[in-house]
Amino acid sequence: MRNLLLLAMAVLGLLPGGAMAQEKAKALPQIRVLIITGDHGHAWRETTPFLKELLSKAGHHVDVTEKPGKDLTPENLAKYDVLVLNYRNTPKGAKENPDSVWTEANKQAFADAIRQGKGLVVYHHASAAFVGDTEWDREFEKIIAGGWRRQGYHGKMHEFVVTVRKEHPITRGIKEFKHGRDELYQNSVIPPGADILATAYSDKSKDPKNTGLHEPMIWISHYGKGRVYHNVLGHDVEAMKSSAGFQILFIRGVEWAATGETYYPSPVKPNSGPN
Repeated sequence: MRNLLLLAMAVLGLLPGGAMAQEKAKALPQIRVLIITGDHGHAWRETTPFLKELLSKAGHHVDVTEKPGKDLTPENLAKYDVLVLNYRNTPKGAKENPDSVWTEANKQAFADAIRQGKGLVVYHHASAAFVGDTEWDREFEKIIAGGWRRQGYHGKMHEFVVTVRKEHPITRGIKEFKHGRDELYQNSVIPPGADILATAYSDKSKDPKNTGLHEPMIWISHYGKGRVYHNVLGHDVEAMKSSAGFQILFIRGVEWAATGETYYPSPVKPNSGPN
């Protein structure tokens, strides 16, 4: 079954060989993306290639670092327009991949880059990185605009509907969509000034642990001059593949964080989920 993402691209001529492919590519800015990973607590070795391919096919230049302990430097970060966090610091990850551990200099370079205008995308469980009582942990929470932190949780994985709550270039043409089997994050920290773009209903009939509330799934904020896009959907590749809505909103979130605009086309069927 062809999903909405491919249908939108095909109709608008954005698939390889499409009549509008070269014209659209020329219209795109040269967005340079760095995916920061190497530790996560989830299957980052599987989700990272999927995210890279998704963004590359949308016309963006994507690099990956699995060694943020070496690559989060002012000189290296200056090469990019937007940073995508597919990272959560874990004891196991630090042991398996020592170069994934952020030094104090790495933390300072990362914070400075966002503060000075670099875009930031927080993907899924990166929402729970650097949770603790240190000054850095508290500052990191401000940088990423809250999220899972200490109080977050989810019930059983299940399918659910994501509903757009605010008109924005990221959500253009989308009102709701069906999302495949995923973790529905609950009780996220939403800082003052953040704009919630999309929510999902945490249905108690799916799991008594659920809240029975409409929980934030996607929101945006700022840290200094930097634009921050926070998306807690996408536990695994299966969840991301199941949902054209997720894919469109993720691509546009990266574009908005990088430039303040979005370039990826509106879906053909704005109120529907994947075909």
